[in-house]
Amino acid sequence: MSKKLRDFVVTLYPAKMERGCFVTRFEFGQDLPRKRVQAASADEIVAEARTFASDHGQPCHAGIRITQGRKPAGFDAKTKALYFNMDMPEAS
Repeated sequence: MSKKLRDFVVTLYPAKMERGCFVTRFEFGQDLPRKRVQAASADEIVAEARTFASDHGQPCHAGIRITQGRKPAGFDAKTKALYFNMDMPEAS
């Protein structure tokens, strides 16, 4: 039995490290990298976000929004703190 694919949008927000904490900056009208993806499970969407962030190459926080269907099991727990490329010099 195949799993049902759901539609998601992954948005990458600029992030940095300040005093030992991750900080994400939000600005109205900001042009952010976005990618539409399809996945059947929370693990698949996290893997897609990781690949997208690696290709982007800048320190970032990945925000994931479901656009069609219901959230897969474990979605909230696995997607609440997705920070990538934080070991780069731009992150400090």
